[in-house]
Amino acid sequence: MKKKILTDTTLSCTVCGETDATLWRVGTDHLLGGIERFRAVRCVRCGTRRLDPRPDAETMARYYAPDTYARAEEEGSEVGKRLDAYAARLADHVTTSTHPTHSTLDIGCGDGRFMEALQTRGWHIIGTETDPVAADLARKRTGATVYESPLPPAYTGPFDLISLLHVLEHVPDPRETLSSIRHLLAPGGKLLLVLPNADSFEADFFGGSWYHLDLPRHLWAFTPYSLVRLVEECGFVVDDLDYTPFLFAPQSMIRVANTMNGGLRGRTNGVPGIVSAKGGSWQTRLFQNLLHLSDRIGKEFPGEIMELTATAPAEGTD
Repeated sequence: MKKKILTDTTLSCTVCGETDATLWRVGTDHLLGGIERFRAVRCVRCGTRRLDPRPDAETMARYYAPDTYARAEEEGSEVGKRLDAYAARLADHVTTSTHPTHSTLDIGCGDGRFMEALQTRGWHIIGTETDPVAADLARKRTGATVYESPLPPAYTGPFDLISLLHVLEHVPDPRETLSSIRHLLAPGGKLLLVLPNADSFEADFFGGSWYHLDLPRHLWAFTPYSLVRLVEECGFVVDDLDYTPFLFAPQSMIRVANTMNGGLRGRTNGVPGIVSAKGGSWQTRLFQNLLHLSDRIGKEFPGEIMELTATAPAEGTD
């Protein structure tokens, strides 16, 4: 059955510029609670999803309360172990897929765990983070420069690696962001993007309870096709696209159960890119096993998290 094209959309697609869209998901804020409902639509041309209508900037700030995302879990805690394992896996991934670098920018670095993982592997790191509390935690963790802005000053760089881990889906204009990043990378430098896959089995199966729907903070949701298209149109050469399947299924299942019981029973201490329920050591072991499983099947199974690496062409090859 053909879906009806919506007549009240307010935005155009960042990938293809199309304004026509069909309904994709309607849901509430699973992290902070409340009864307000938000709508995500699907572009009729390229399949990219977007939050439409979108709250204004002042309203959006309310959905980024101080405890919206986890910050600086205690060292040695179970959540801390999961955060560290995830950061180490990503650092190992980019280390094996690129040559070791000396100049790295982590955009939206949070409390600096991924920066720390790169630092221990001998890389020089700089970060950006718009949350001042998280930015301060990242500085204390790494001793690195962290700018409290979406991007660093124009005089910084060029960088050999720029990473955005669960960040691109939050920015108002992903095309503008990637184009700006392109000019911060050295020729031959690498881009690492980690973000949800809107075309994944998990997204379809869990629907409005999918952990990575995260309305209204996720302004965009990409498919493998639309992500690759956008990255290439912004001047990069895509090297690889891997997936992390099933890693966040337990969180989605919790949300399904909460919904069936009439809504959330309090806040979920969520964080982009990690299973974040407190839990105990058994949950950490489950997380580590799922992480290992994802590494084994991530190249074949288009799971719920995409990990894209791309290269900035050498000068004169744009």
